[in-house]
Formats: sequence, C-alpha cells, structure tokens
Amino acid sequence: MTDIITKPYDQRISYTGRIERENGGVTLCWCGSRAELRFFGTKLAIKGYNDNFGPETYIGAVIDGKEYSYKIGGTGEVSLVLAENLEEKLHTAFVYKRMEGHFFTVNEFITDGELSSPPEKPHKRIEVYGDSVSAGSVVDATDFVGKSDPEENRGQWDNAWHAYPQILSRILPAEVYDTSQGGIAIFDRTGYFEMPDTRGVESCYDKARYSAYRKMTDWDFSFKPHCIIMAVGQNDAYPDPDCLKNPEYYEKWVGKYIEIIKSIRAHSPNAAVVLALTVLMHGEEWDSALGDIAARLGGESGRVWHFRYSRCGKATPGHPRYPEQAEMAVELAEFLNTLPEEIWK
Repeated sequence: MTDIITKPYDQRISYTGRIERENGGVTLCWCGSRAELRFFGTKLAIKGYNDNFGPETYIGAVIDGKEYSYKIGGTGEVSLVLAENLEEKLHTAFVYKRMEGHFFTVNEFITDGELSSPPEKPHKRIEVYGDSVSAGSVVDATDFVGKSDPEENRGQWDNAWHAYPQILSRILPAEVYDTSQGGIAIFDRTGYFEMPDTRGVESCYDKARYSAYRKMTDWDFSFKPHCIIMAVGQNDAYPDPDCLKNPEYYEKWVGKYIEIIKSIRAHSPNAAVVLALTVLMHGEEWDSALGDIAARLGGESGRVWHFRYSRCGKATPGHPRYPEQAEMAVELAEFLNTLPEEIWK
C-alpha cells in the first residue's frame, strides 16, 4: 500500500496539552501533551525532531488501547514506525510526550490509509499544575511500590500516561492539560528543576517552552479549564526544610502561590481551584499552608477547595508507582464529582 503523509496541522488531528505550532510542525512541550488521530490501514509512523536536554528521552503511543514506548535519544531528527502489520480497519491513536527533559516536534504522520475525524473531546476540562508526581516520574517502576526510587533510573520508567492526571482524564472523563515538571517549586532558586540555577513555577506557569536551556516561549492560555488543580509544594522545602517556620517567608510563599492562582484564573475566571498535594511523603506544614491558601481565596464560596488524599504525604518515600497513582486518581475523581454541577457548565 502507498504511504500517505499528513502534516500535523491537518484538522483531522487534534491535540491535548500545551503545544507550540511553528515552521510546519507541532511541538509537544509539557508532559502528557499529545496528538490524537484516527486512521485506516495497517501502520502508523512519524517524522519529527527531538530537542533534548535530559539524560534519556522517550515518547509514547497508545494505539487501539495498546501502549508503546520508544527511546528517541538525543537532539536530532527522528523517524519512527510506531506500529505496523495492524489489522486493516479504523484505528485510534494517541502519540504523547511521556516525560520531561525534552521538547518533541512532530513534522509528519505517515499511514497507509486515510485519516478519519479525530476522537471526540470530553466535555469536562481540567488543568493540573504540579511536579514530578503529576508528571509521572518513575511511575512504571512497579517493583518499587512503597519504596524509594531505584538508583538506575534514567527516565525509562517515566510515563505521563500512568500519572494521576491522565488516569483521572480517563475516569471522569475529562480533557486534562498536565502542566507539570519534576523538581519544580513555587519560587526560583528553590526546588530542584534546572539545578544549580533552579527555576520555579513563577517563571514557568505561563510558558509553552519553559526550559532556560532553550528559548522560552509564552503560552496563550487558549485552553479554558473548568477546574484548576494546584499540586505544588513537595519540592519547596529545598534548600531550607524549615522555611515555612519563618513567618516572613511563610507569608511570602503563600502570597506568591495566591498571586499565581489569580493570574491563571484571570484567563478562566469561572474556574474552580483545587489545591492538593500527593501521597509522596512530605511535612504536614505544606498541607496546612495549602489549606490557608484556600481559605484566603474564599474557600467554597470562592470556588476554592483544599483536597487531601486518604494517604496524603504518608504512602511512599519514593515517587508513586502506577498503583499509587491510580489510587490518587480514583480518590480525586470521587472528590471532583462532589463539586457543584455548575462548575462543569
């Protein structure tokens, strides 16, 4: 059969997550960002470009419900056959950014059959701002449930598809933008992202390309979520684990968190806000601070909630693995389903 080349701007291809369109290509910027398409025929391949600034990088695909992972290495041109010898019928595919540490640009989709209309988007829309847990870091190291991370981790176990935001998207269902980065804290010069000159949410939340190792670009906030989930606070205890005990610093941190929420919400003024840390072990003071933030923003009357998982901060010393991420997704879905129906209108 003759190959059919489809450019990524084609209207039969839709996208979820923060992306950037430029020079005929579509760049998947944040973890979990993905292309969604349906096609006839027996194979799917892509050509693109990987802009790498991490140790090992992988992209993922889910075709007719079957999951695939592809190591794409360093910076340079990429040509991949994602699947072949498929049954000759209509297939549904998601091609997604599994992990941090790179930007991946798709320049061509290659099939041996025509594309159909893309999968229909769910009605509910959610955006998650988080760190490595929300991004799915080390999630597939399932031999280490409840344990510290394996020492040989190089990114091979990172998988946004198995992180709670994407599991949540399939449970509700909802269209979820996962704007999360491992090691990130609220402030620059705290946390672990891009050490030693670390950058925080304050410098990244409004960006499409957000790494200082490359040219940064602004995000247009074109996605309008019904609900904004803020899950940042795990990394903010570095370099000073006692920082919140300092009243001046506490007010500074809480104030910046509120400032960022208000800035995001300015683009979606009717959006609910849910503050929720994760089951990864952390100090109680960080959950208390999020509760204070929710109260200062008006609580339920201000459409702001503080949600705590049943094992919040207690389940594991290492990154949550898939079973623990699924546990969070189920609990979060149950909570979101208790929110007023008007939020989703």
